[in-house]
Amino acid sequence: MDYSLHLLTTRAQCDAVLAYATAKLGLLTYHDAQTGRRTGNLTTSATNDTSELASLNAYITAMTPVIPTLLAGKNRDKQVNELRTSTDRRDTLLARQGQQGPEVLLEAEAESGLVDIQVPFIEDFIAKVTAHRATLTS
Repeated sequence: MDYSLHLLTTRAQCDAVLAYATAKLGLLTYHDAQTGRRTGNLTTSATNDTSELASLNAYITAMTPVIPTLLAGKNRDKQVNELRTSTDRRDTLLARQGQQGPEVLLEAEAESGLVDIQVPFIEDFIAKVTAHRATLTS
């Protein structure tokens, strides 16, 4: 990109612009590290939760019609409790998807992608301002 570098006529002006750009680069680098860590955690959570949710749904779907056919007793009580526990866990996973589900993972990946674009842009900006600064005498 062509910048209006010709408008910077002193090294002090260049220094002010470089201070801004360096601070921006520092924020982007920090944000990139945080986003990378968050994306890694979300990838693990979203993948595990999705797998567990599929398993729980299959179990619940299979067991729901079976339970009424079981004879009353310890085995039926055990199966009812397992079904209740599985249903509760499924409900917990569904509620948690708003904080760490696939949608949140994709948003974090998009944020990371934006940072990946911005860092080289700012680095190029710094290089061009620095080169222009070297041409100035005062």
